[in-house]
Amino acid sequence: MTILLNGGVISQVAHDAALNASQLLASEWNVDLHSEQLQMAMTHFARATDRIINNDPIKEGLDSDIFEEISSDCLFTEIESMNKKICAFTNIELIPEEENSFLLSNLYAIKINL
Repeated sequence: MTILLNGGVISQVAHDAALNASQLLASEWNVDLHSEQLQMAMTHFARATDRIINNDPIKEGLDSDIFEEISSDCLFTEIESMNKKICAFTNIELIPEEENSFLLSNLYAIKINL
């Protein structure tokens, strides 16, 4: 995240939110902070944070069939709960559904690979 911050790719707000989210995932789900899946998820989270802050969120979310598969999984309630905790680090009142669908899918990928 520091490389992205220093390169001007993400803001300080996004950087801090992603670091806090990483620490939360490490403490609550025992996720390896150096895992490729976590790094990818946090990069997307940081970029999504900046897009939303800049009023330029993505227009299309995750494919509806894929999202339906994720949302019907028995882990979804836990994933959704973690997503709410992570999104709270951004201080953004409302995360657009399109962005949120990808955040949830990244958390799902992390959770099923633990």
